[in-house]
Amino acid sequence: MKLLSINGLRTALAGAAIALLAACTSGPVATYPDVTWRHLPPIVFAAGPIEKVAAWNGSPDGSIASDVPFSLGKMAMNWPDDRIQTAGTSDMLRYSVTEASITSDSLKTTKGIKGVFTDDQSDKIDLKVAAKLELLDANGVQKGEVQAMAARSRTLSESMSVSEREQAIYEETSAILMDLDRELERQINANLGRFMLR
Repeated sequence: MKLLSINGLRTALAGAAIALLAACTSGPVATYPDVTWRHLPPIVFAAGPIEKVAAWNGSPDGSIASDVPFSLGKMAMNWPDDRIQTAGTSDMLRYSVTEASITSDSLKTTKGIKGVFTDDQSDKIDLKVAAKLELLDANGVQKGEVQAMAARSRTLSESMSVSEREQAIYEETSAILMDLDRELERQINANLGRFMLR
């Protein structure tokens, strides 16, 4: 029987470690498309350019925004690209996302032997998004403004896998962005109608 040298043994162990690492990390990584509003009719303003401002706090208490592979805030920032059109005047629009948070709170779960056989709701996820649309004249003086906010919550069971949790949070993210769109459109029609081209 041929014995491996020390160098041969090290090489074999390193190869085995690399193979094991590759096996652990070779699973498919889920990708989540940005939410869009391109399927909806545009809102047309008698105004010039649109300025976009990211004005939300990126890490409120309990935030899990950095733990999910998509961004509520960044998707909310895309809203005017899909929904707003302008027919140039000297006025301008400023769109600001003022809140975009995904936070998590742990829920009380069943302990002991009973807990082994119980699939409790283990986490409560809260989502909130808010935006403001201002119409300004050429000197930066505000002529009109609307603000909209949407909030949703969802609980996750302790038996859910990481990918199932991500999918559930993404579904709520998509839904809350559609809620924001509806509220923005309602506010615009009610309060900025005089600046719109019908």
